[in-house]
Amino acid sequence: MKKPFKMLTIAVAGSCLLAFTPALAMAAQEATPVTVTAQPITAVPISATLPDTQAVKVTTKTIDETSDLLTVKISVPVISGMLDTAYQDKLNASIEQKATKEVDRLKALAAEDKKSAEENDYPFRAYEFNVSYELKADGSTATKGIVSFTVSTYEFTGGAHGGTAVEGYNIVNSQQAAELTLEQALGDGGFAAANSAVRYTISKNPDNFFWDASTTFKIDADHTYFVDGKGIVNLVFQQYEIAPYAGGIINIPVDETTSVGPSFTLSTKDLAAGPNGSHFVPLRKAAEALGYKVKWSNKTQSAEISRDAQWTSVTQGKNSYIINKMAPIELFAAPKFIKGSLYVPDEFFSKILQLDLKNNTTDNSVTIAG
Repeated sequence: MKKPFKMLTIAVAGSCLLAFTPALAMAAQEATPVTVTAQPITAVPISATLPDTQAVKVTTKTIDETSDLLTVKISVPVISGMLDTAYQDKLNASIEQKATKEVDRLKALAAEDKKSAEENDYPFRAYEFNVSYELKADGSTATKGIVSFTVSTYEFTGGAHGGTAVEGYNIVNSQQAAELTLEQALGDGGFAAANSAVRYTISKNPDNFFWDASTTFKIDADHTYFVDGKGIVNLVFQQYEIAPYAGGIINIPVDETTSVGPSFTLSTKDLAAGPNGSHFVPLRKAAEALGYKVKWSNKTQSAEISRDAQWTSVTQGKNSYIINKMAPIELFAAPKFIKGSLYVPDEFFSKILQLDLKNNTTDNSVTIAG
């Protein structure tokens, strides 16, 4: 079911320095990370009122170094023009300092590895450390005063290939600059919208993701994100987080299109006829396609269905359906086995799970969305 939500409801209080976390090296076949973005993107207005602000300026500071231990290519952002210059200076210093500290760490690690290689007669390949950035929102009035950029870090420390990780920096460009948290950016009900957006994206191209990605991913307050120039929150998933290495870094926008959640259509061959044009729907097939976890108990002949904070239970042959452990209700029929699979009335998805249910009269199929 489509639910409205607010984007970027901002509570500006206090100054907070963002943390920069260097990437961790990974082992598998070398590949260039690819960013996948769900389309289309529809702008959602920011609900806060902010003073007029000018766009920040970003220049690049480069650090290049090559030795038999380590190849370094660093391009870090140097921000100017923020209203809070003290915050700005601390932010610039933090990014550069932590990048250079990582270089020192890798040099020491590479020296140990090279020594071990010489002592044990195996080849040593110089490490690599690359840092780059991308400005997403420039802090101007047009971007509602949000400065947002990403920093990408690639490390190679041996093996078939290295790994890339992305950090997001999101700042309210005010006289007292502060970090824009994901909770503030998403607004009321935003985490539910974010979860729906992830499921929506996975459902559009399920073969691009891990088979269980729609039920195992997790969005919490610390999840990496950025805000684009249209004010859209984009969730960032690291390599291997929800997809194989070849999927690269995946960006998923949380907007009015994606937040409706996934949809799933069942053809007549998947359905069984019910009374008055209704249908019986295969529970596991439909529920898992919509991002629900289904846990079956042979002992009780019942199934538990859960997604986020939503929970329900059904029992074969028992016309009693529970919503989040509240008083049970009846539907037009009890769940029943058909050809070895548990089927439930189609209205289970609309009345119990509160999803959008549509009976398509043209081909007698059923579409469930939300």
